Amino acid sequence: MKSNRFREVSRFSIRHKFIFLFFILIVFPFGFVGYFSYHKSIEAIRQANTDASLEILDKSGKNLDNYLNLASSFQNELMFSSELQELMSAEVPNELEELAFTERLLNYMGVLQNQTHGYSIRIFPLEPERFQRFKHSVYHSLDIEREEWFRQIRDGSPPFWALFLPQHNPAVYTEPILSKIKRLYHLTSRKETAVVLVDIKVSTLHHYLAPLQMQESQQLMLLDENQVILYHQDLSLLGFKLRDERLIDFIGGEGRGAGEFLIDGTEYAASFTTLDSGWKLLSMVPLAVLEQPVAWIETLSLSFLFFYLLLSIVIVAYITVRFTGPIQNLVKAMRKVGQNNLAGHRQQINRNDEIGWLYRGFDQMVHRIDHLVQSVEKAAQDKKELEFQVLTHQINPHFLYNTLESIRWKAESRNAADISEMVSELGRLLRLSLNDGKELTTVDRELEHVRAYVKIQNNRTDTPIRVVYLVEEELLQLSCLRLLLQPLVENSIKHAIGHVKEDGIKIVIKGRLDGQSIRFEVSDNGPGFGKRAETLLSDRAGELSGRQGVGLRNVHDRLLTYFGEPYKLRVRNGANGGAIVEFAHPVLKDR
Repeated sequence: MKSNRFREVSRFSIRHKFIFLFFILIVFPFGFVGYFSYHKSIEAIRQANTDASLEILDKSGKNLDNYLNLASSFQNELMFSSELQELMSAEVPNELEELAFTERLLNYMGVLQNQTHGYSIRIFPLEPERFQRFKHSVYHSLDIEREEWFRQIRDGSPPFWALFLPQHNPAVYTEPILSKIKRLYHLTSRKETAVVLVDIKVSTLHHYLAPLQMQESQQLMLLDENQVILYHQDLSLLGFKLRDERLIDFIGGEGRGAGEFLIDGTEYAASFTTLDSGWKLLSMVPLAVLEQPVAWIETLSLSFLFFYLLLSIVIVAYITVRFTGPIQNLVKAMRKVGQNNLAGHRQQINRNDEIGWLYRGFDQMVHRIDHLVQSVEKAAQDKKELEFQVLTHQINPHFLYNTLESIRWKAESRNAADISEMVSELGRLLRLSLNDGKELTTVDRELEHVRAYVKIQNNRTDTPIRVVYLVEEELLQLSCLRLLLQPLVENSIKHAIGHVKEDGIKIVIKGRLDGQSIRFEVSDNGPGFGKRAETLLSDRAGELSGRQGVGLRNVHDRLLTYFGEPYKLRVRNGANGGAIVEFAHPVLKDR
């Protein structure tokens, strides 16, 4: 394992090794120190922000608790006010007395406003219809009896806080108001007589939460027990629930806490504290804002890294031009020669050192190799042409065509249609087999060759032979080697005769396009290959089995010779019997 790794490293060029060493010895240490100092500074700033934020949150939360408790205490004191008790329990027999009642109640509410600390008081009788003039004077367009909060408190709900927004009723609420709602009881009869609201403007809360606004883009939220936003710098968010489930889980615990969250593509440092009422005070500051004080460290580090990288580029460029470049060009030329690409191999260089001697020696060697290769190729071409001429002289195709045509004509003149058909198919078979001396044909002509052969076999034997062609249409005009499918069909017929039932021999030829290859499969219903399937196409198979599998071996060897190992023949037994032969043929661009 270690030796393999060493060989992988040693395969790098000299230039790459030099860059790697320069990076390890100079750039990497400086980059590591810069990275370490920068991130340590970031951690310190984040921790300081967390501590300061939690401390200020606690103080502001206590101040806000005191203010809310003060408002609630004032509301409780009103419950025992004799004047309010008298007003809310008074009967209103006529219009004149109702007018006096309305004036007294409005004056009383006016006096109360001067006794509060930034909040206001609203009083609503539980039976508004008894005080029509007061209802018109105070409620304006507000139908108090249809308000959800009024029905809720009248139906016996305990005191609660509610948020009123301008969109609820612009005529009544000119700005967001946070109200504590509570019922008023008669001290003697314990009868419910009115609803008392303590209204706090949301803008008033800003005076208690302003010290928390320490950073730019900081978000500050006051959330009730249902995670509804009661305070936010963006007033359009008031009344909406917190959406982020991680933040909801984060503030769900008791007490206080801090953490970091990615929200809408921005990282935030978040901290919260819990008020006495159970409400949460949440602060969120973008981490980018916190990291601004140390941005100069990052800029300085990047500047030095850029300088060292520029220096390394200059040094490497010099070494490349003077030393490693010529060697690398020579290596590329050697690789081309190793791939039998001798064209444009000459590498001229005017140097008298060792690199110059290498170039001149390499050019001389390649020149000699090129001369030898051309001599061998010419000899091989001459041999191939002689062999083809010998074959052409042995079998003159035109002579055979004319002779078979004469035999067919005489058979037809004597009404021997079966003989005429066999002779015609034999002539077509011979024509397709020779293919005008060309090694390449088309898939369509190869299938035509199979059809002619099967017709002759059907006339020769009593066993019916049926061939099913499942070849994709787009394959028919593609180029392929000749005599690939007919020997496979011949092999199927030869071994299936005598082993099939009365329904005869069935052969299926499949062809499909698979990327840059054509995949063929020939299957039959014969006895199959048996145990010979694994060794039929091995190197020793032909010697051990005599003439068996000669057609298969021929196709197998031709595919290996022309296209290599991926395109060899493969044989196997079918799952339900029979033999299956398959192979791949590359898609050829030119015929």
